[in-house]
Amino acid sequence: MCGLVGYIGTQPVVTRQRLVHMRDQLRHRGPDDAGIFVHAEDGVAVGLGHRRLSIMDTRTIGRQPMTDETGRLQLVFNGEIYGFETLRAELMARGHRFQTRTDTEVILALYRESGIDAIERLDGMFSFALWDPDQRRLVIVRDRFGIKPLFIAERSDGSILFASEIKALLASKMVDDSIDLQAHHDYLGLNYVPGPRTMLKGIRKLPPAHALVWERGRSRTFRYWQQTFHSELAGPKAPRYRDAAEVVLDGLQKAVQRRMVADVPLGMFLSGGVDSSAILMAMSEASTRPIQAFTIRFAESSFDESEYARTAAKAFGADHHVETVRPEIDTFLGPLTDALDEPYADSSAIPLWYLCQLARRHVTVALGGDGGDEVFAGYRTHFAWRLGQYWRRLPRRLRENVVPALVDRLPVSHAKMSFDLKARAFVAAASRPSIEAHYRFKEFLSEEARAGLSLSPEGLEPTVRLFEGVARNLQKPEALDAVLACDFAVYLPDDILVKVDRMSMYHGLEARVPFLDHRFVETVAALPARYKLRGLRTKAVLKRALRGRVPAQLLKRRKAGFNVPMAQWLLGPLQPLVQELLSPSKVRDVGLWSPTTVRSLVDAHTRRERDHSRPLWALLCFMLFNERYRGGRSA
Repeated sequence: MCGLVGYIGTQPVVTRQRLVHMRDQLRHRGPDDAGIFVHAEDGVAVGLGHRRLSIMDTRTIGRQPMTDETGRLQLVFNGEIYGFETLRAELMARGHRFQTRTDTEVILALYRESGIDAIERLDGMFSFALWDPDQRRLVIVRDRFGIKPLFIAERSDGSILFASEIKALLASKMVDDSIDLQAHHDYLGLNYVPGPRTMLKGIRKLPPAHALVWERGRSRTFRYWQQTFHSELAGPKAPRYRDAAEVVLDGLQKAVQRRMVADVPLGMFLSGGVDSSAILMAMSEASTRPIQAFTIRFAESSFDESEYARTAAKAFGADHHVETVRPEIDTFLGPLTDALDEPYADSSAIPLWYLCQLARRHVTVALGGDGGDEVFAGYRTHFAWRLGQYWRRLPRRLRENVVPALVDRLPVSHAKMSFDLKARAFVAAASRPSIEAHYRFKEFLSEEARAGLSLSPEGLEPTVRLFEGVARNLQKPEALDAVLACDFAVYLPDDILVKVDRMSMYHGLEARVPFLDHRFVETVAALPARYKLRGLRTKAVLKRALRGRVPAQLLKRRKAGFNVPMAQWLLGPLQPLVQELLSPSKVRDVGLWSPTTVRSLVDAHTRRERDHSRPLWALLCFMLFNERYRGGRSA
């Protein structure tokens, strides 16, 4: 796993020295080695930089930028191609010669054979940039689900800068770092910035499953793969439920096995939930040694789930490492802000930061269960979506008056995912049309609340349209398939996978996600939706597949999530920061929010009248970002 940076244009965009400076902003992604390639001729200038974390072929020369056997092509690559050994053998049989035992060199050989069409043969998580001087072409690619990041800055002269992280592009001093007000609006609603936007006007994300080709002074972007959610086997051809469970089990085992290939120590993240327990089971079956498993716990009892993890570790004979986390502001806030590059308020990044720190002391690669909820409809929001179908059948008076009035009287609790918090979110959203309801189950600050908070709310698109745009293109835009498609298009790449990549790479740790093996996802996506969400039972077919293999108590436990006691922290260790960064004067200086409205949120939370931990944490994260990357300037 690595970090890459570069540019393409009709003349050099930055100096060689500046390119090295940009590259070395990514040292944490690749602490083992660094390389650079700069070339200009015939009116085209290209620069490529790379930082390397050695995972495969640590003994032979795997340095990047890497050239092919002709010495012409140049490649910088971040990620892993699974099953590349098979591709390598095929290419050798057709006359290709290799200097290394790396997947990087396989990409170069595939490109020589098939050109841009070679992308479709790649199975894995990746982003890369390949320079072809004969065609005067630069090809920039991101993997199917967006597991690996890639950011683009296109300039008015037609030149392009790109990098694995925003901080490297900012180091160029050549991009517009003013605030994108639509991105800011969406961020306040979702607690992350949905792509392709970033918080900065001059930088965007290359979307998952897309490639950008710069050729002879012009660029084009295209999608090379599309995941479908049409439950294609859901008619008479659908397998029986128990047969579908066997298909799921076989596919998961193969996906895990493909991700256990490494020349460095390997382990896994263990929460004791269904997904991580499934990964541990599959790893244990594929290994002759005890699996290194890592778990963190919090001192607050309602947030401690380590007993479930111990049960899973004991069942599979894992070498289990558990660490109690007592977060301190000075310990995690600075690194968290540095790692994320733009405002990101999913507080589960905090425990993952500590978990990656723990794992990196023992291993260089760790497998995790991320993606399982999106594949198998495992979130509370999926449960709420199904419950909403029943809710909308109730008499209107009950839905709009009686139940909301009762819920509004519930006492406020700051415990993990408290009943009052879930109940308020549900009644506020459930009466809406299907996809809008699903979006609102995920929304942290409503459009109305954002209008009251923002100083410039006019002219901005409602964030729900991101979800509606995805669902509109599906055969049944109100069905569960549409809900899952929205999660894959927005929530997965821009929240979940951002967290996994940044927290792991900050510690020089490679995180692999077997549930996002694209062949496995295609198989499960084609199964009947009723096999995933069976009545009110989430992940039904996965749990059936694991029955008799994973301890029953783990399959029956409720979905918990990787949350932190943020509501309590904002009243305790984070309170001084709240008072400092969200003071009326600081808020006024930024110029985005009403100081009066922000103060009312702080006061209501402090008096425990409402749990405003999510919007307050989002505002804090924005302020920390603005201080770190924009010097505290007004938006």
